[in-house]
Amino acid sequence: MFVIESKLRPKVVLWWGIGLTTAGVLSSVLIPNVGFNFVMAGHGSTPVDQGLLMLVDISTRVVAQGLAPLGVALVGAGIVMEYVTRLLGARSPENEKSAAPVE
Repeated sequence: MFVIESKLRPKVVLWWGIGLTTAGVLSSVLIPNVGFNFVMAGHGSTPVDQGLLMLVDISTRVVAQGLAPLGVALVGAGIVMEYVTRLLGARSPENEKSAAPVE
């Protein structure tokens, strides 16, 4: 019998979820401020600068609104995967055979 091992492990999913949530939150908080300081540093505002700032702001909002919820969903999925793995591991036929009394 072939056993197919999935690379989709609970801990990997959990860490990806934590990383994506952190990246989404940090991008929504830090990048607009960095973009504003970069555009406004040293000289006055021009229409081109305002357009670039608006482009950076819109793109970071779109990315942040996609990354954070995806990360939170992956954290939940990782927790559920770990729970189901432990639940199925406790009820596997191999464990039932080893737990059977020896006569």
